[in-house]
Amino acid sequence: MRIDVYPKFSKLIDSRVSGRTVIVIDVLRSSTSIIWAVKNGAGKIIPATDAGEAATILSKLDSPDVVLAGEIGGVKHPDFHIGNSPSEFSPEVVANKTIVISTSNGTKVINGAKGAKSVLIGGMINMSAVAKRVAKSNDDVLIICAGTDDEISADDLCAAGAIIDAIHKTYDGKIEQSDMAFVCQSLYKSWDKGSLDLSKTTHWSRLVELGFQDDIKFCFSKDVTDVVPEYINGVIE
Repeated sequence: MRIDVYPKFSKLIDSRVSGRTVIVIDVLRSSTSIIWAVKNGAGKIIPATDAGEAATILSKLDSPDVVLAGEIGGVKHPDFHIGNSPSEFSPEVVANKTIVISTSNGTKVINGAKGAKSVLIGGMINMSAVAKRVAKSNDDVLIICAGTDDEISADDLCAAGAIIDAIHKTYDGKIEQSDMAFVCQSLYKSWDKGSLDLSKTTHWSRLVELGFQDDIKFCFSKDVTDVVPEYINGVIE
C-alpha cells in the first residue's frame, strides 16, 4: 500500500485519483458534519459544488423531506435550513431525510474526486474506522485535504496524519508513503502529545472568532463513531 496526501484541493487531482481509494478531509467542518449526518440516520447526502447548484438540486427534488445545509465563509447561508455545525445534523433534523449540502471548500473536493476507485469521507471522529476500511481494501490511498480558500489548512493536515497513523497501526502489510504523508503523520503525533498548538492557525482562529469553539472541540474528538460515509455516483451514504 502507498499513502499520498494532496494538501489542498486542486483541479489537477483527476489523473491522480484513478484506481485509488480517496479519503476526503475537511475536518473543520464539512467532512465531520457529513459523517455525523450519516451516523444520525440521514437517508442520503448530495454534495453541491456551490450554493447555486444546491438550490437547483433542491428545486428539482421538490420534496418536503429535503434539508438544505451549508455555509459561505463559515457562516450559514441565509437561504439554507441549517449551517455546517455538526450539532445541527441531529437525528431530529436529518433522520431519513435527503441532505443537500454546499460548503466553501469540502463539497468541491468530494465532487472533484469522483474519478477514484472509491471515495470515503474522513475526519478525526472516524479515524480508526477509515483506517480499518482502507486496510481491508489493500488499495493505494490518496488523502485529499480541502484546505481553506485555496490555501493549505493545518487542521486538515493534522486529521490526515491521524488517519495515516491509524493505518500504520491497522495494516499488517508493507506501507510506502510520500513525504507529505510523513509530514502529516508527524504533525498529528506532535498535536496528540500536546506539543503543537493549532489554535493560532488561520481557519481554526476564524472559527473561534465566529463562536464555533464547541464545533472545533467535537471535530477534533477521536473515534467518536465507526461510520465511514462513501460517495458513489454523486450521493453520499
